[in-house]
Amino acid sequence: MDDSNKMPKGIPYIIANEFAERFCFYGINTILAVYMVQTLHFGQARATVWGHMFKVSAYFFPMLGAIISDVLWGKYRTILTFSVAYVLGCVVLAIGPRTPESLFIGLGLMAFGTGGIKPCVSTNVGDQFTNRNKHLIERAFSYFYLSINAGSAISIWFCPVLLEKYGPVPAFGMPAAMMAVATVVFYLGRNKFAVVPPAGRQWLKEVFSLDGLKLVGRLWAVYLFVAVFWALWDQSNGTTWTLQATSDLMDKNIGFGITLLPSQVQVVNGLFILILVPVFTFGIFPLCERFFRVTMLRKIGAGFFLAAGSFMIISWIEGQIQAGHRVSVWWQMLAYVVLSAAEVLVSITSLEFSYKQAPLRLKSFVMALYLWCIALGNLGTAVVNEVMVHVLPGSSVVAGAQTWVNLPAGTTMITGQKIDFNDNNGITVHTVGGQDEPLAGTYLVTEVQGNRVRLMDNDHRKPLVTSGEWNSTVGRASTYKLVGPQYFNFFVYLMLATGLLFIFVAMLYREKTYVREDDGK
Repeated sequence: MDDSNKMPKGIPYIIANEFAERFCFYGINTILAVYMVQTLHFGQARATVWGHMFKVSAYFFPMLGAIISDVLWGKYRTILTFSVAYVLGCVVLAIGPRTPESLFIGLGLMAFGTGGIKPCVSTNVGDQFTNRNKHLIERAFSYFYLSINAGSAISIWFCPVLLEKYGPVPAFGMPAAMMAVATVVFYLGRNKFAVVPPAGRQWLKEVFSLDGLKLVGRLWAVYLFVAVFWALWDQSNGTTWTLQATSDLMDKNIGFGITLLPSQVQVVNGLFILILVPVFTFGIFPLCERFFRVTMLRKIGAGFFLAAGSFMIISWIEGQIQAGHRVSVWWQMLAYVVLSAAEVLVSITSLEFSYKQAPLRLKSFVMALYLWCIALGNLGTAVVNEVMVHVLPGSSVVAGAQTWVNLPAGTTMITGQKIDFNDNNGITVHTVGGQDEPLAGTYLVTEVQGNRVRLMDNDHRKPLVTSGEWNSTVGRASTYKLVGPQYFNFFVYLMLATGLLFIFVAMLYREKTYVREDDGK
């Protein structure tokens, strides 16, 4: 019987596993920055650094998973083993103490687990195919990516509600349960998968051979550019875009009686992907093929410019909020439309590109290299947020019905500029709801009088009522060098420059394709 047009039996198990695992990852990632800011009282820059360093770790550990998979255990055992650590990390986040130390441990285990399985899961998709049905690979990767976005969209919608109404335990507990489901589903498919055995020492010989080193060099000529895309994209996934949406000046009422939580806005990314994948696959790409050849690198290059366009919109929104103007969340959704189109062009294509450019026994290794470029992009964002923090030495806070900050001589600030405070500085904030909180995290300048500024809270832009005495020994105030829209404009210029340079790389690169030979079965 000719089964060349049938999907391999293991594909449904892989896709179901990916759906549940992505539900877990994105569910936790969605609420992470808001949790750090609102519960742990991190400043916005610090929360952004932690959020992106978590992703750096999650995309760094794939190399370990690739080595273990390709040299020792094979993909199946590697995925199953690292999944256990993944589940443990989620459990720590759910039931551990609400401290930075517990957060570090939970995120560390989770990053170790998800990192270990990342290079194996996507390459396991390609391993199910031979020369007889290789024409189905692109469709399978589209299904695979659709499962990622379906799982992420559902968790992005529900996990913020759980955090808002019931607190961190169920908000982190639901993703933990889904990761356990993902592990069980993958185990149930153990007899359905086509298995490529580990290469053992042969793997090391291939990696460090002349051809292997040339392959790495060719791939990184592309990956360095793709890393910049991920420096932008991952900010839409739970960090700077979400923190922008926490302001009451962003009207999150979308009509139909629905008002979104800040963390829920990003749900539209997954929904737009579900719409745009068939639009590009069956509409835009065939149309473009009538006029020019649509190659993988051309898709990636076009995506770079769209990514820059999405940040232009976000920059405009930030400028409106900083000036005190109300802006509809639909503007941020427009930015998500543009960024989602860029994601279809860059992310899906990069997965396909990475798989096809790698020899059979180096599939997981090459996928880990690709994931390292995502780590590099997130590291770049974390570095920007770390370096842009400017400490204001000698600052002091005067508490009362209005809260003022005395600044160092010569300090220039504008209305809407952000100021961060560390914890245990002696000042207590009295909220409208009657709760007392430490003056810690990010606040906004609402009035400037010479070398002193009056504060308001970041989310609701209400006057800050405080009490206590500023502890000059441990108290520290800081601000950001990239003020308001300047921050997002920095990434616009970076992405545009990257896209222009990539045009020359795409012209010189020569693509190859490696797939598993038909075994006659």
